[in-house]
Amino acid sequence: MEWGTRGISVGAFRLGVGDHVTFAGAPGIGIIAGLADDLATVEFFESVAEPSVGVVEVATMQLSPVYLGRQTRVFLKDTGGQWHAGRITADGVGADGRPTYYVRLPNSNGDIEVPGRIVRVRWDKRPKHPVDILIAGGNESPRYRDSRLPVRAMLLADRASSASATGIASSGVQMHSHQVAAAFRIIRDPVQRYLLADEVGMGKTIEAGFVIRQTLIDDPSRKVGVVCPDALVEQWRSELRDKFFIGDFGQRVKVVGHSDTRSWAEFGSVDLLVVDEAHLLATVESADEPTYRMLAAAAHSAPRLLLLSATPFTRASSTHLAMLHLLDRDLFSWERRAEFELLLDARRELALAVYALDEDPDPENPDLLEYQFGRLTSQLPADDLLSNLAAATMRTFPSIGAADQTELSRRVAMVRAHVSETYRLHHRVIRNRRHSIGHERLDDDGIMAPFSVTGRSRPRVEALDSRELDLAADVVERWVSGCSIEILDHDLPPAPYGRLAGLLMSRVGGTAEDLADILRSRTEGGPTLALAPEEREIVEAAPLLPFELALSDELGKRELDALPQLAERIAGSTRHKGRTVVFCGRGSLASALLNGLQDSMSGRRSAFGHLTSQTDAEREESVAKWRANGGVLVVDESGDVGRNLQDATLVIHLRLPANPNQLEQRIGRVDRYGRALTARSIILSDTNSYSLFATWARLLASGFGSFDRSVSAEHEAIDRLSVAAWRTLVQDGVEAFAALGEDIREAIADETRRINELDALESSWDSVSQEAALAERISRYDDRHTAIDQRFRALIAGDDGFRFEERPWDGSIRFAADVRAEPLLSPQLVGLLNVAEKSRIGNFDRWSVKPARRLFRRGNPFIDGVERVLELDDRGQASAMWRLDPLWAEDTLVYFGFDFLVEADTSRIVELLGGSHTQFPTALRRCDWALPPFEQRVWIASSTMRSVNDERTLEFLNAPFNPRADTNLNRSRISSLHEVLGWGNLATTATNALDAAKDALLATTSLREVTSHAAAQVANETDVMLARSRARAAAAGMVADPDSFAFDVDLGRAVQRGIESPSVRELAVTCLVRSAIDWQANAKF
Repeated sequence: MEWGTRGISVGAFRLGVGDHVTFAGAPGIGIIAGLADDLATVEFFESVAEPSVGVVEVATMQLSPVYLGRQTRVFLKDTGGQWHAGRITADGVGADGRPTYYVRLPNSNGDIEVPGRIVRVRWDKRPKHPVDILIAGGNESPRYRDSRLPVRAMLLADRASSASATGIASSGVQMHSHQVAAAFRIIRDPVQRYLLADEVGMGKTIEAGFVIRQTLIDDPSRKVGVVCPDALVEQWRSELRDKFFIGDFGQRVKVVGHSDTRSWAEFGSVDLLVVDEAHLLATVESADEPTYRMLAAAAHSAPRLLLLSATPFTRASSTHLAMLHLLDRDLFSWERRAEFELLLDARRELALAVYALDEDPDPENPDLLEYQFGRLTSQLPADDLLSNLAAATMRTFPSIGAADQTELSRRVAMVRAHVSETYRLHHRVIRNRRHSIGHERLDDDGIMAPFSVTGRSRPRVEALDSRELDLAADVVERWVSGCSIEILDHDLPPAPYGRLAGLLMSRVGGTAEDLADILRSRTEGGPTLALAPEEREIVEAAPLLPFELALSDELGKRELDALPQLAERIAGSTRHKGRTVVFCGRGSLASALLNGLQDSMSGRRSAFGHLTSQTDAEREESVAKWRANGGVLVVDESGDVGRNLQDATLVIHLRLPANPNQLEQRIGRVDRYGRALTARSIILSDTNSYSLFATWARLLASGFGSFDRSVSAEHEAIDRLSVAAWRTLVQDGVEAFAALGEDIREAIADETRRINELDALESSWDSVSQEAALAERISRYDDRHTAIDQRFRALIAGDDGFRFEERPWDGSIRFAADVRAEPLLSPQLVGLLNVAEKSRIGNFDRWSVKPARRLFRRGNPFIDGVERVLELDDRGQASAMWRLDPLWAEDTLVYFGFDFLVEADTSRIVELLGGSHTQFPTALRRCDWALPPFEQRVWIASSTMRSVNDERTLEFLNAPFNPRADTNLNRSRISSLHEVLGWGNLATTATNALDAAKDALLATTSLREVTSHAAAQVANETDVMLARSRARAAAAGMVADPDSFAFDVDLGRAVQRGIESPSVRELAVTCLVRSAIDWQANAKF
């Protein structure tokens, strides 16, 4: 015999009526109720009140007989027609060869042997009415209730805090409002096709990871494809593995590089496609470019799509259109390109008006703000909501004196948010900027981690005393001088030589081998050792100049002293336990330096490499060791893009790229989200402080501003400016090159202003977003980690719980079935907890979770299994006790306590979404967000059939089971309850009490207040959405999809109706007898 997913499968025997069977897609274990030819009628068991449900006809060849395992909860009907509940303790075989079972009734010491055909077992659906368990005598010790109810309450609090966004709450990352809000907006949207356009370092990967995990939790059979830059493939894999635990779902996620276009064909069947740095693949002039066409095919076939790009809004309308076409091929068709360009032009004036609106207006100058509002409303005359918001803001100004600055700024932010959300070019674009997030207010209690970036610092330029480095710098400067003369004397085109000058400068720093290799290639022919294809084109595009041979020969005779000098300087600059990153750029420098450092420092334990010659796994291992132990990480071009190195304490630039955008990518490795301090920064230069190398370093710092802030948004302008700068160098000389700083600063400022104008319409304003509060709700639940830990561990490993084994595991906790003790669960229920071991190792405290270890929250397969067990296992759902109260002066009285779950009714929104079960998680998140589900216990006194509202009485009734005052009314004691109620009255009394409890709950003021408030809030949000929908429709010339909000309005109305008529479901029942005498004395009396 082998363990099956639903019990123990047995060998084949002739099926007969009463046999337990299952089949593919069955809702649990059923019995054969009838046989006719090759068809069997199979029925299932819900409760003693509904012993036959889900009746279906199945071909007998599709049936599998099932042998029930130990601890399986079963129901038996005696000869008098009375149902009894019990648990299987052993099995046997009858004379007819069919199964027999030994069943122990609750709280009894003996077992009874019964034939399998009279045994009924519940199907795999949660009990509808736990009161039926009580009526059938299936109540068990209140201790089981007391171990289960606290965990059930925690699971519900988890659900309420996260609004069923389990993919967010169960991820191993800290909660930050803008990231959580972005992901939540996506996963509660029936159409999940979004452009995530946060600025560099804001956590787009985190947001995408949330969505990926939620997609797989909603349906573990789904497939996800990720396309990212080649250098980031391994990092994406490790992030998804260690922070978003995709291993919980098997091999369902595939990550490939931008260049691996062959693998894209496999993404035609994925359920979610994620494209990182999407703008790199969308920089096209038409839809016919082969790579883009392949990407578009994959994007359009995927039902869900996430595009990630920090720089989505470019000067080139074709790139902008290419990105949006991936999201919606019909709305942003390439055939309508001319219309799209007209649309962009029509939006510019509106963008200027929004940009001109001060974020922090002068509280003493209402006239200026009124003028700014007027400029805005004149372009949107049909937007009544905008006019109302503007008018409300103006009323902030008192007749005399200044307005309150905080309130004024808040209301202006509401105006900006309204305009942005209403008139965004495509409403499924989410863009957070550092400036906006930096102003987010943290919670008052300090339970949320602040979002901070490590930042960047201006580097200190330090000279390296190396004759080899001095010679290399001097050779390039003389090459530039000679080139300028040749251009002037022979009227040569300056552009190709300008690009070559930049390339030569990018090889100055450290050793001179890479520079010598380029010059040797130009003068002697032959391949260069370390040039990218685009660099090789630069070398070949500029004809050889007469003086280059002499320079190449001179460089070939250089003294080789740079490497030992570098190793000594870097080793001396690295502090104890510090983490130094050395950026070497493209070429052989990084590999040579790494070997030198490993010889001069403490071997391989202190110097690590991140090199193109290594495998992805080797690079990943190097970074992990550097991060854990400190030391020096030597990086070539493989670490200039995408790699997260924000743990660095010191950054050393040995070489500087010719394009400031490449430097921006490099600095972005350390200027990212993180709690570390800003790293110190050094540029090691030659000894001439006025050399061309030092001049370029100053131009990068003071002209391009590369070391002051992120300039990724200005990348197009920087491309043009850097090309022009190198052309100026070879055409007009070093002095003219050095004097470009002011012009470059002004040009970048103009570009920044242009981008900010456009961003005023496209950016998200999470500071006023309702969804931003989700992160705080999750964090408040996380703050209860001690109670979460204690309650779950008591249930999972406690004697009154599941009796699993728990043990410490490298700072985490590992749960497993205890081979020394049988769990108090049937094999069927144990199977729900028998998930992969990695899902059972983790922590209940988010702050204590170690890399790759799980966070025990809903969404984790093991915790989901616990929740499912509590739903299906009726142990603890019905209990009865006698509670002694010596001060009780009344007659013995029976109370019934019912635990109810109150939640929004999802049926209306599911119906609106097409009735598909795949949309249920989306509907549930919308409903849980609007009305967080909650439990309510109602006590009914059997004497009056009215609810108990007296606080002291409720305190008495709600106290946990106490053996000194309480007695479990087990099978041998239950007669005491019948004596009080009257024999044969339990079923009627309990059922009437349930009806009275429901009526009392629905009539309570608190419930009406909660649902009315939630419904009113949803109605208000829907009204705002309706106003935005109308305004967007009226502005058809400024937006691409004027009717896009109409469906959101319908969704809001459906949610509102679901809140106004909430679902109320019975979870558990407790029967408590209150008496001044104990149960034995009462029986004698």
